[in-house]
Amino acid sequence: MKKNPHSSGEDQSTDPNEPPDDNKQLHKCETIEDGTEAFMQWMGSSDKRSLKSDNALVLIKFVNDEHTVLYDTSLAKEVEVKLSSGIPYCNNCKSDDCAHVGFTICVEQLGRHRRDGKEETIEEIVDS
Repeated sequence: MKKNPHSSGEDQSTDPNEPPDDNKQLHKCETIEDGTEAFMQWMGSSDKRSLKSDNALVLIKFVNDEHTVLYDTSLAKEVEVKLSSGIPYCNNCKSDDCAHVGFTICVEQLGRHRRDGKEETIEEIVDS
């Protein structure tokens, strides 16, 4: 088999027998349950603001009963989850049952003491 002259030399496919790249953490983060696990990992993290941490999802912004902005480290981008009549909907996944929604539900439950629609800091949420 001839080598593709236009190839960078890096294999684009992932070999399941190869160990993962040290610079890239793979996080399974698809279901509501995965989002709950990601939230628990984030809560136990020493650096809740780091976008380069081992956290699959990182809370960026939270406005109770309105919307949440998360950073998804596997997608390497911000994701917004909006709440309409108390029901979360992920604008990225176009779904109400993805990991982003699961994480948001956990944040909402933690911040349930406030329903004033004001943005809360990570410290206010964690120390509640």
